[in-house]
Amino acid sequence: MGKRSKNIINYQLQIKVIGFDLDQTLYPKSPEIDDAIQAYLYKEIADYKKVSLEEAEKMFKDLYLEGKGLSGSKSMEALGIPNGKEAVQIALEKADIASFLKPDEEVLKLLKDLKIKYKNLDLITGSSKSIVDDKLREIGIKKSIFNNIITADEASKPDLSAFKMWFNFYPNLKPEQFLYIGDRPFSDFIAPSSLGISVILVNQKEKDSALNCPQLESFVDLKKKLL
Repeated sequence: MGKRSKNIINYQLQIKVIGFDLDQTLYPKSPEIDDAIQAYLYKEIADYKKVSLEEAEKMFKDLYLEGKGLSGSKSMEALGIPNGKEAVQIALEKADIASFLKPDEEVLKLLKDLKIKYKNLDLITGSSKSIVDDKLREIGIKKSIFNNIITADEASKPDLSAFKMWFNFYPNLKPEQFLYIGDRPFSDFIAPSSLGISVILVNQKEKDSALNCPQLESFVDLKKKLL
């Protein structure tokens, strides 16, 4: 279940409700955001390894940038940080990045157009409610555009409870009538698609042929698929 050709889905006919991830979906990555996330990771490394922040930064960068060129999550795992795979996502959700966010008029217009066409828009995120409120305010998205908002305070995406809660809001719809928009392969593609939810990944600079879903370079490219 969840395995389907990305070429045969007619989203405009099939989809009745669209859910969105927040982090690096409704806003893109930036060097400032990357720096804030990495600063959070340095503190995690320093606390676990009992070293200074400077030494923690060097340990991370030796793997991430200057040495083996590992991803952030692989670098944390290589350093032996418990739950290293989840550490980057936690940093993304908890790092102080709100000050680096700003409204994107194209994104705002697209959301309004999608609301008019599909009516049912929801937010399903791994961030806590207080963080969601701060980030939405900074990127200029009104909470009222979403019918429902599911945060980490209520349920989790990786264990599927957030997506199952999402289903409960629309008991008369089938899983294939749900579309989830995100950016991360595991929590935003593998998890929801395992329940039969259609998925589109956005803000993807490189496409992964192992992921059987559309992978778009930017959020606004959704216009071509959904409008």
